[in-house]
Amino acid sequence: MSRVFKPETELSDKKTPRPSSSTFAQLSGRIARSDRDAFRELFEELHPALLRFAWRYTRDADTSRDIVQDAFVKVWEKRETLDPSKSILGFMYTVVRNRALNLARDSHYTNSVDADEVIIEDVPSPDEQADFAVLEEKVSEWIESLPKRRREAFKLSRFEGLTHAEIAEVMNLTPRTVNTHLMLALRDLRGKLKAFRKDPQII
Repeated sequence: MSRVFKPETELSDKKTPRPSSSTFAQLSGRIARSDRDAFRELFEELHPALLRFAWRYTRDADTSRDIVQDAFVKVWEKRETLDPSKSILGFMYTVVRNRALNLARDSHYTNSVDADEVIIEDVPSPDEQADFAVLEEKVSEWIESLPKRRREAFKLSRFEGLTHAEIAEVMNLTPRTVNTHLMLALRDLRGKLKAFRKDPQII
């Protein structure tokens, strides 16, 4: 039986720890040798996350399924060319992102992003004037207000767990540029948080 994709549920699910980069490298090597069990492991590990990722671009469950399915088919078809020293995680996200962006340009789909839960380490204590629910809503707004590329890099890092090198591959940037985007995003968010704490009415 095929797994039912429910965006409203999966987007809010708590994410389990992702395997290490060395585990993904091992899976990549095994897939390159046509190991179907390794391919199944990769599918089970990444399928939910890639669905969420695709849905943020398409806002359409069926289209997201198709995009992710195509990405896994592409991995299997090109399995003999896989290099375990290169991130298969970055490759998968790149394929999904490019496919989703192409569809967004060629159809009515938008690349608007659903509000994601975000936790900033320096959250207010219970006795502070802004309660957490209000802060959470504000943080989501602040993230959406970031410049497009800065916002995308931040989400790939914080919500998808990609490394700087993997984000660079996905976004076709240098790792240094990715690092700059992330630093600027954190600077912007911390600045807004600081201003909000001083006066919740001004932001």
